Amino acid sequence: MLNDDLPVTQKELRGWYLYNLACEVYYVAAITVFIPIILENLASDAGFELDHVTPCNKSQINYKCDVKFGPIFVDTASYSLFIISISVFLQAIVYIAFGSLADHGNNQKKFLLTFSYIGALSTTAFITILSPELYWFAGLLTIISNVSFGTAFVFYLAYIPTFTRVHPRVIDAKNAGKSSDEINKVEEEIANEISSKSLIIGCFAGVLILTLCAGVVRLMHEAPYSYRVSTAICGVWWLLNLTFPLLWLKNRKSPPLPSGENFVFYSWKRVAKTIASTRQLWQTMKFLMAWFLLSDGFNTIVSVAILFGQKQLGLSLMELLITAIIIPICIFCGAYVILKIQQYFDLRTKTMILITASLHALIPIYGLIGFVAPFGLKNTWEVWMFAVYFGFLLGAIQSYCRVLFGSIMPRGHENELFSLYEITDKGSSWLGPLVTGLIGNATHDLRYTYWFLLVMMTVPIAIIYTVDVQKGKDDAESFVKKEYEILGQKKPSVVKDIII
Repeated sequence: MLNDDLPVTQKELRGWYLYNLACEVYYVAAITVFIPIILENLASDAGFELDHVTPCNKSQINYKCDVKFGPIFVDTASYSLFIISISVFLQAIVYIAFGSLADHGNNQKKFLLTFSYIGALSTTAFITILSPELYWFAGLLTIISNVSFGTAFVFYLAYIPTFTRVHPRVIDAKNAGKSSDEINKVEEEIANEISSKSLIIGCFAGVLILTLCAGVVRLMHEAPYSYRVSTAICGVWWLLNLTFPLLWLKNRKSPPLPSGENFVFYSWKRVAKTIASTRQLWQTMKFLMAWFLLSDGFNTIVSVAILFGQKQLGLSLMELLITAIIIPICIFCGAYVILKIQQYFDLRTKTMILITASLHALIPIYGLIGFVAPFGLKNTWEVWMFAVYFGFLLGAIQSYCRVLFGSIMPRGHENELFSLYEITDKGSSWLGPLVTGLIGNATHDLRYTYWFLLVMMTVPIAIIYTVDVQKGKDDAESFVKKEYEILGQKKPSVVKDIII
């Protein structure tokens, strides 16, 4: 019996939950709130008016300034979006290079912690930026920390299907001889429960750290450097709380790397093979394409909203921080309330994704109303309303999407496929920041970006509607069976191995 097949214990689950307690502050606070503002502020302080000669005047609301970005000048708000796009391009390379390797040997926990420590340390290093001329260094730290965070989260998410498969309740259902549909329902309940608990714990940490950082910002009289100190606090929190997964997560050993395979090229070859097998895993790949657009869309909405509030509505640093605190509180409430609604009406995960995604699509529509009406993200109270509405929906849709995706992927490909999934998850979007950055750079008005975001939010709804979840599960099972037939090995059975 492989170590990967051992039943999950409550202690190991706690270690996994507490990893999100450690790292979620980077997503909730650092990369979502502090870092975009840090990059924009530093770029503006080091930038110029549109004549590229006069120093940037930040005292005006909706100021328009450019900063040097390599050989060209770019809008100071777009600088932040471009940096995130670069970090995501590099993320894609790292994800693919390491994702499949974690499906073999005992690499998953090692990779999880290694990238986490790199991310935590590079986040803490923001405290060393003392001059606006170091805006390039802030960009470099953003790239390193975001790549590390996202890569570590690949290995974190890949535990969901594993823990679901070896959860005692699932094993009991299989041993009791329950039907396939009954087992699928138990697995879905367990996966949603695990994912939601993780999300709630992460949101709690995010609110706690954001509240602490609000006090720091207040004590430092809202000085721009207070955001760099706050980002460093996120890094220290992440670093210290890695102790729990370090001690409590098991080194679950998967099958060894196939004989004759090269450590450097194996992941690339395997991902290429899986993508080439798209017809065999069409439902899985179709959902992945939809997630690519959907996640990119609502992650970009956050970045645009923060920059929009600062530049075009003139919100203070403290007002932006209050907005940032509201969002995770509402994520916490939304994840719990929406899960209860799902359970009460006995709705499937796909149905919940369609409902929450449709409600998300109303956000860019509301922003576009601002072109012709006296409302539509034109007032401070609308920012608070946006934070409540967006936060209430965000946690639920993130949780449901990763649960559904985990349920239709082939066993033994968890890290590999979650490496593709993570390319646009948790602030890792690249297409959205790139296109909105170009739109903002051309128009110097971020409101025009809502046209693009509307497309990003509506197209995936139509794609997800066509996904056949049961067929996806059957295709994944057949895919694994064919793999083992080619290798001349017996397909593993979790239940049988545990009974033996």
